[in-house]
Amino acid sequence: DKDDSGSLSHQEILGAVKTNAEVKKFLNDCGDRNLQYLLMPSKLEASLKAIDSDGSGEIELPEWETAIETALKAKLAQRAADRERRAKEAAAEIAAFTAEFLNAARKVFEMIDKDGSGSLAIDEITRAVKEDQEVIDFLENCGEPNLQFLLRPKRLKKALEALDTDKSGEVDEEEWDEAIHRGLAARLEQLREERERRERAARAEDEAFSAAFLNAAREVFMLMDKDDSGSLSHQEILGAVKTNAEVKKFLNDCGDRNLQYLLMPSKLEASLKAIDSDGSGEIELPEWETAIETALKAKLAQRAADRERRAKEAAAEIAAFTAEFLNAARKVFEMIDKDGSGSLAIDEITRAVKEDQEVIDFLENCGEPNLQFLLRPKRLKKALEALDTDKSGEVDEEEWDEAIHRGLAARLEQLREERERRERAARAEDEAFSAAFLNAAREVFMLMDKDDSGS
Repeated sequence: DKDDSGSLSHQEILGAVKTNAEVKKFLNDCGDRNLQYLLMPSKLEASLKAIDSDGSGEIELPEWETAIETALKAKLAQRAADRERRAKEAAAEIAAFTAEFLNAARKVFEMIDKDGSGSLAIDEITRAVKEDQEVIDFLENCGEPNLQFLLRPKRLKKALEALDTDKSGEVDEEEWDEAIHRGLAARLEQLREERERRERAARAEDEAFSAAFLNAAREVFMLMDKDDSGSLSHQEILGAVKTNAEVKKFLNDCGDRNLQYLLMPSKLEASLKAIDSDGSGEIELPEWETAIETALKAKLAQRAADRERRAKEAAAEIAAFTAEFLNAARKVFEMIDKDGSGSLAIDEITRAVKEDQEVIDFLENCGEPNLQFLLRPKRLKKALEALDTDKSGEVDEEEWDEAIHRGLAARLEQLREERERRERAARAEDEAFSAAFLNAAREVFMLMDKDDSGS
C-alpha cells in the first residue's frame, strides 16, 4: 500500500509482485489460491474480482483480512491434519519400540538366570556381564542407571542393593521389571526428543521444498502461457517443451506422469485430456494446479518414505556405533588398569599412553578432550585433575564412564553431521541421475517411435 490509502490498487499489487521479494514469498506460501493468483498477470483481474467483495476495483484492508482469514483457516486445518498424522506415527513407533524393548529385556533376564530360578544371583550377573555380549549390549543401552552399573565391577554391589528392593540378596522378576520400566520410560523420552527433532527438520525442509516447487510450477505455467490467457493451448505446450529448457526440466523432474507426458508428442493429446477436466481443449490454471498438487503430494510422500528409511538406518548405525564404542572403552579401561583395582593410577596411564597402541588409538579418537590430553605429556596432569572429580588421585570407573559418555555424545554428533552430509550429497546425485536417466529413456522412446503412435 504505497500511498497509505488503506486499499490496494491494481498498479500497487502489480508493482509489488514484480519487485518485492517479501511480498512474493508471503503470497506464494500463504495457501490461499486467490492471494497466490495475485502473482500471475493472467489471473490478476480474476483474483482482484474474487477478493474485492464490494466491487470498488481495489482491495480494502477488511477485504484483505477476509482473504487472510481464509488462508489462515486452511493453514491451521493442514497443521491439525499433520499433527494427527504425526501422532498416529508416533504411537505406532512407541508401540513397536516398547514391544521390542520388553521382549529383549525378558530374553536378557532368562539369559542371566542360568538356573531358571526366576531371580538373578550375584554370581549369575557377574558371569553374564563379563561373558555374554548380548546381555552387555542390552544393559549398556537400557536407559536405567542401576542396570547399567551392573557392568562396572566397582559399582555392581551398590547397583544390586538399589535393584534388590526386598533385600533378598537377589534380583527377582518383579524387581527386574520395575527397573526395566524405568529404563523404558527414559528410552521413550529419548525417542520422543529425537522424533521431535526429526519432525521439526522435516517440516522445515518440506515447507521450503513445497514453496519452491509451487513457485517453479507457477513460473513454468507463465513461461508456457505466451498469450497471458490463463490457459495453455496445445500449440503453447508444444512450443515450450521443444524450446524452453526450464519448462523441460521442471516437467521431467515433477514426478507426475501426466505432466511428464506433455514432453512426448505421441502422448500429448492423452495427457491434455487427462489434465483438462472441463474438456475445453486447453489447460486452465486451476487444472494445472490440480495436477501440480497431485505431483507435490507424491513428492512429499516419497520424501517422507525416504526420511523414514534414513531414520531406521541412522538408528541402526547409532546403536552399532554406541555398542562398539562402549565395548572399546571398557576394554581400554581394563588394559590400562594393570592391577585390576578398578581405578587408573597416574603411572598406569603414563605407561599405557606410551606403550599400548590400542589405548593410544582409542583415546586419540574418543571425542573427549581430557581423555585425549592424556596423550600429551604437558597436558596430562591437568587432564587428570579434570577427570578425577572426587580428587582421589586416580580415575575410577565412574569418572571414566562420565568422560566416555561425553566423548560418545561428541562422536555421535560428528556421526550425525557426516551422515546428513552424505545423505544430502546422495540425494542430489540420485535426483540428478534419475532426471537424466528418465529424460534419456523418454528421448530414446521418441527416437524409436518413428510414426509418433505412442507405441
